Formats: sequence, structure tokens, C-alpha cells
Amino acid sequence: MNYKKFVVFLISFCAVFFGNVVYTLSCGPTPDPYDYYVSFFSPYAKGGGYEPFYYTALTNFFGDPTPSEETANVADWQNYTGSKVTAKDIRECIYTYPKEQLAAIAEGSTALPDSVQKNTFAQFLGKEKNREAARYLLFAKSCEPAVINTDPWSVPERNTPLLSALYTEGQGLRDKVKDKDIRDRYSFQLVRLQHYSKQYREAVASFDQLFDGKEKSSLVYYKALALKSGALLYLKDSVQSAYLFSRVFEMAPSLRLSCFISLTWTNTSSEQIYPLCKDDHEKAMVAAIYGFTNPAPDVTAIRQVYALDPASPALNILLAREINKLEDAYFSPVLMDGQNNGIVSIQDYSPAEKNKLLARLSGLQTLVDSLVQKGKLKDVDLWRVSSAYLSYIRKNYPAAAQQLAAVKTKDPEVKDQWEIVNLLVNINQQKTIDSAFESKLLASFKWLDTKTAGAESYWDSWGRGENKSFSFSKTYRNLLFAILAPRYHQQGDFVKESLIRGRCDSLKMNDYFVSGQTSMDQINNDMNPATLIRLKDFLRQPVKTPYESYLAGFFPEGINMDQAIGVSYMRIHDFSSARDWFKKAAPGALAVSYQVFHDQLQDFGVDSAEAPYTKEITQLQFCERMVQLQEKMKTAPVPAKVYYDYATALFSISYYGRTWNFVKDYRPSTQWYSPECDKDAFEKQYFGCYAAESYYLKAAQASTDKEFRARCAFMAARCSQKHTANNGNSDQYITALVHNRYFPLLTGNYGQTKFYQRAYDQCSYLRDYVKSTRKK
Repeated sequence: MNYKKFVVFLISFCAVFFGNVVYTLSCGPTPDPYDYYVSFFSPYAKGGGYEPFYYTALTNFFGDPTPSEETANVADWQNYTGSKVTAKDIRECIYTYPKEQLAAIAEGSTALPDSVQKNTFAQFLGKEKNREAARYLLFAKSCEPAVINTDPWSVPERNTPLLSALYTEGQGLRDKVKDKDIRDRYSFQLVRLQHYSKQYREAVASFDQLFDGKEKSSLVYYKALALKSGALLYLKDSVQSAYLFSRVFEMAPSLRLSCFISLTWTNTSSEQIYPLCKDDHEKAMVAAIYGFTNPAPDVTAIRQVYALDPASPALNILLAREINKLEDAYFSPVLMDGQNNGIVSIQDYSPAEKNKLLARLSGLQTLVDSLVQKGKLKDVDLWRVSSAYLSYIRKNYPAAAQQLAAVKTKDPEVKDQWEIVNLLVNINQQKTIDSAFESKLLASFKWLDTKTAGAESYWDSWGRGENKSFSFSKTYRNLLFAILAPRYHQQGDFVKESLIRGRCDSLKMNDYFVSGQTSMDQINNDMNPATLIRLKDFLRQPVKTPYESYLAGFFPEGINMDQAIGVSYMRIHDFSSARDWFKKAAPGALAVSYQVFHDQLQDFGVDSAEAPYTKEITQLQFCERMVQLQEKMKTAPVPAKVYYDYATALFSISYYGRTWNFVKDYRPSTQWYSPECDKDAFEKQYFGCYAAESYYLKAAQASTDKEFRARCAFMAARCSQKHTANNGNSDQYITALVHNRYFPLLTGNYGQTKFYQRAYDQCSYLRDYVKSTRKK
């Protein structure tokens, strides 16, 4: 949790972690506040009750504390009633029964519905000796409408006469009650009624009188104390108010979120509150609360809290926050130099910023190690595991392994985090992922499967951030797509890489802002024919290792391998091989075009059925036609139309063509030609259109028709424009586009043709070229 401005986040989080980890900034979904950076350190270990203060830069609070106030209230009542009354029945009675039903129970009526008669709490309340509790619940139900604002977007309008009448009634009921616990509950209601009547001095006095100035352990006591704290704030006693809020914050986990907000409203400092604290333990809690407000990497709060109370449970939360902050900033492209994973980013860190991050990382680990050595921490093994993880981030794997070996914990939460860090260290110490190591990985995968149970509804709501199984699912996903998939890629084992990505996809955790390449994307868009054939053969082979069988069981449905192999051949313009594979694919698996052989005088457009192009052309039929054209080009003289149709088809399946979907599943607007494209046979043609340009030139040379030759020259100019490199200087780039190598030919040889006039009217670059030559 922090208050970092969203703009700062947009600048800082645009990065890629390890291989193929893309943070996307464009129009689209809002980032998930629980899942927008790669993390392997869970804040849940030893952090129960402090959930709102786990780290996230995208929302004020991470989630609600555990237990919730409702759960805490039910537990409070169960302590009162005993174990024979179930928590389920208490919750049902208090939160679902209408006032009339509670009145009937309080009166001892026997005319109750069967469901109420079976309710163990209703049975408890119906007994004569427990009628005081029943009457209290009836009174509390009467108070709710007067003190609760049902519309949080409007200013509450308090019914002062009603509040006064309820106060008088409650005072009378309290005076008649003998049960001490029920009297305290009435006392809470009385303080609350005065508070919401804006009788703040009276509310403070009532609390002191009704609770005898003695601290109690019940939830209603701390709810009443929070009301006194709020009243003091209205009375301008902000320091006393802040101190009391800090006490409620510590002692009543279900009220931590509201008390934190209220304490920040006091506009006080920790130094102002310390003199009111009874001991260093209370001071440590104050220091921790103020530490939770800090959005920036800063170990000051850890130092302060430890100096005051080394056993404070808040130290675990402060540590997790600092680690998560560093993950947010550290797992970035610049700090992964030398990984050779094709990492790119929108904004790289400067050397000074990089050194600052490294210093923060080193400083945090130094502090953690020093506190571990002192031996006073409550959860020292968690801190040892944390230090090992920091060593892992620094790529000091031997040190991380040594630190992990020193951990002997039996605490299941700490052990879980140990397992994650140990797995990360083992993977990075392994030079090659071989079959022996894969057997160990399989055991880890199955362990993670047990931890992710219950995360199937991940996308149901953003409340998922408050569930441990979601945290494990994110960790599992990050391990697969950010660690293992790149490792297999580096080994050249693209088959295993696709299987790892398939298992990752099956977790259904592909977030818009943090996601690796999907298996389907890799198979349909990136794999070459030889690799795809190996993958198909692998999937069909009957004998697999247990590890391979596990991964193969998650291979994505909906992939037609024959069609995918055919497309991969199309990408390298091997239309004969593509045709043979398309013949094996079911007809319904093939994409369809209408205008793939229709030339484009402008980029993009939709490949739809429009007169006279209403006949479907499948990928198979396209390849058969391309093979026919190739055969015709082997026999001289070659008709100009053959070259032209072939060039048009190549342009149509390029990035700029209508039928780009014949070779790709998607066409993002963020990709464009760069000289790097020339290193890849497919990208050179897909983005550069070199082959299409050459065939348009051949078509022009084979024709004597000036109109046709003008058309060929213009289409060649369009192709040439596609591989005009942009060096980052927009003026130079525009100048290069305007001075296209084919424009002199168009204007000099074909300026009088009808086609030239048509091209001139629609092409601004050609017009700008002509205007620039006239000035000379």
C-alpha cells in the first residue's frame, strides 16, 4: 500500500523482466493492483491481519484485514455463547434476521419459522436466562439505521431526535442489565449514539465512565475506544486521538484499516505521539504505522521498530513491503544486462538510477543480515529466507543457497517461501535443464499445484488479491514464463519452451499488464516449420517422461498443428510445403480471404467480401495459386500479370496488407520496420516487403503498357517505403519518405498517365515530392 502517484507508476513500470515479459501501456484494461510486476516474495508469510498494508503502488490499500469486522464480531459472540452455538448460525441471526424476527426471539415466542427454531444462536437467545442478549440485539438493530450511512457518496443526515430517543432507551436498558458483557455492548451503543449526535465531549466522558477506564479484550471495547478517538479528533486533541487510534490499530485487527485512515487524518507525527505511549512496544507500533505510509524504498521504519521492539510482528510487513518495492523497481530491463533475452523497455534507467537501486538492494540485505545476527527477531527464519532471496536477486546464488541451508523452520508459511526461493536458486545454479533436473522440477510443480487450489476464480473480482492461493498462482506463473521458458529458449529447446508456456496458460493468470508469451502465440506466430514438426511428433509419441507427460497434459486446446505448420511455411514463402500441410488440416481450420490477390493503393483495410471480390479463398487455395504462379515464372516469357499477382499476394500477407491474418494471429500497432527485421527471413518480408517490391519491378519490365507500368512503379514505391529506416530523427525520416527512389521514375516517365493522377491525389508523400522539386 502506498500513495505513489499513478503517473510515477506509468513511468517506472514500463519494463520487461527476463524474457518476453511485457508491461503494456496503451488504451485498454486498468492494471491489476495486485499483479502488475513480477514477484516471487509473498507478503502473506506471517502477515495475517495486516493485509491492507501489503505493497501495491496502484491502490491506497492492498485489501481488507483478517479477520473482517463481521468475522471478529461473530467470534466475539461465540466466545460469549460457547461452542454449542455455531458461528454460521450467529452470522445468520445477526446479519440476516429482520428486526421483527429478533423481537419475536427476544419475547420468547414459540411461533417461529422452522429455520429459526433450528438456528442454534436463536435457541440460545430464546432461553430465559439469555433474554438480555436477545433484547440487546434488538436494540442494536434499531440503532443501525440512525448511525450508518447507506450511501457513501452523500453527506449523512443525522436524525438528532431519533438519536436522542435511542440514547435514552439504551441508557434505561443498560441500567437493568446484570450481564457484564451485555452491559459493555450497551455502553458501546451509547457512546456511538452520542458520537453521531456530535456530542463529542459527552461521548468521551461516557466512554471513560461506562468502561471504568479499564482496558478490555472485547471487540466492542475497541470499537468504543475508536469512537472516543474520533471524538477527540473533533475536539482538536489530535495527538491523544492519534495515540488511541494506534492502540485500537494494534489490538483489534479487524479495525486496522479504519483506524489507519483516521490516524492519518490527525496530521500528527510519530514524535508527537511517543510521549503518550506506555512503553517501547507501543512506540514501535506507532513507528510501524507511519512506516506503512511511506511509498518509497526506505529502511528507516524497520530500524526504528526494531530498536523499540525487536519482536514486533509489524517488522515482517515492513520487510515484505521493502522487498516488494525493490521487485517492482529492480526487475527491470537495465538491471538484466547480459541476459541476452531481447529485453526492451520504453524508458531505461540511467546509470545513476541503476546504481541507486543496487545500493538500496545492498542496503536492505545488509540490514536484514545484521538483525538476523542479533537474534531478537520473532520470525528470524523468515528473515533468513528473505536474505537468501535478496542474494538471489543479486545473482549471488552460492550465498543464497548457504543462507537457505541455515533455515531449519517448521513453520508452514515460512517453509513455503523457503521452497520458492530454493527452487529459484536451484534453477539458476543449473547450467542445463536436463531430464534429471526435470524430475526435480516435476516435484516442485506438483507441490505448487497443491498451493494453487482454489484460485480457479481468479478473474471473478479484484478481491482475489486477498487470497493466498492467488499469490501462489502468480508465483507459479512467474516461475514458468519469466524463468523456465526463457531458460529453455536459451537452450534452443523450443518444444519444451512451448510446453512450459502451455502450463502457464492453463493457470489462467495471463494479465494484460504482466504476461509472458502464450503457448498458442508462440506456436501460431513464432515457431519455424522444423520446430513445429518436432512438437507435433513429440505430442504423438507414446513414451514420455513423467515430467513431459505432466506438461503435455496442459497443451492448449484449439491448436491445429497441421494448420500451424502450414502457416509457418507460408511465412518463409515456401508455398509448396505450406500447401501440403494445409491439405492435412480440416477445412474449417483454415483462414479465408476475399481480396488477397487484389492490389492495395493504401495500407491496411479489411479483407471482406465486396464486389467483385466475393469468392472465398482459403489458405490452401491461396498456396495452390502461389505455386501455380511460381511454375509460370519458370517459363519465359513470363506474363507481366503473373509477376504482378504474385507481388500483390506477397504484399497482401505483409504487415500492411489486408490479409495479414494468413501468417499472423494479431497485428499490434506498436510494431514497425527496423533494420533488425532484416536479420529474420519472415520479418524482413513481413515488415520490409522486399520480395513484393522486386516482383512489382519485374512486372513493370515485362509490360509495355504505360498505365500498367505506372501502377507497378507506384506499388514498388510503396514497398520501398516500408523498409525506409527510421533513425529517430522525425525530420530526416519524413524527408526520406518524401524522396522515395521511385518517385522520379513516376513523375518523369508516367506523369501523364491516368494512374499517376490518381496516385498523386491520394498520396501526400508523392505530392510533397513534386512540390519540393518545383521549388528547385
